[in-house]
Amino acid sequence: MANNILELDSVTIRFGGLTAVDSVDMNIEEGSIRALIGPNGAGKSTIFNLVTCIYTPTSGEIRFMGQTINGLKPHIITKMGIARTFQNIRLFGEMTVLDNVKVGQHCRTRTGFLGAVLRGPRVKKEEAHITEAAMAALELMELSHKKDELAKNLPYGEQRRLEIARALATEPKLLLLDEPAAGMNPQEKQTLMKMIRKIQEMGLTIFLVEHDMKFVMSLSHRITVLDYGKKIAAGSPAEIQRDPAVIAAYLGKDVV
Repeated sequence: MANNILELDSVTIRFGGLTAVDSVDMNIEEGSIRALIGPNGAGKSTIFNLVTCIYTPTSGEIRFMGQTINGLKPHIITKMGIARTFQNIRLFGEMTVLDNVKVGQHCRTRTGFLGAVLRGPRVKKEEAHITEAAMAALELMELSHKKDELAKNLPYGEQRRLEIARALATEPKLLLLDEPAAGMNPQEKQTLMKMIRKIQEMGLTIFLVEHDMKFVMSLSHRITVLDYGKKIAAGSPAEIQRDPAVIAAYLGKDVV
């Protein structure tokens, strides 16, 4: 029986009189690719914000690797092994591609202020490790040849991939991708799909939100569907495509 890396148990969050997520249950198996889909406003990004502890549930429990994470600080979540990207690209445009990814290693460093000033052997060794880890992430996303370019000068699709490289540099066990294919052309999507499969084959668990249904259906092992904050379906891509509730709420008849 596969282990669940992430578990949501009757998770609810309310903002005033609005229930954004309503008693959602979800188990994500370690090493899998899980997609979360639904119409705009269904609560998908809210789920991501709950998992990364930007929000705290009004009720219910979220467990990561068996440990309850409700109410923890986002930087603690990152250290535990959860990383994410965002719908809107959040890069440091005036920094190089390599430096953007090195930022992701910050949560794994131990150098304090004094060490940074004195720059002893341990600090230099740590800096070498940071650069090595950042380059490995760039190579995985096929961006190592762009390491010295400013992030703002990359084409849009490469900026998307750079965000993923930075998330990978945090050394996550669970990677959340929020609309990773948004704005990409078909060729860029195919390249990204190949890279995500490679990441998953390395042992990482992928949890993604995406509106491109062909992308989702081709990539995911299992899919959870939200509508108005409620889970209305969960299953394999084939099961989701046949589900009448999903078709009525979101997919339509021409997605297969």
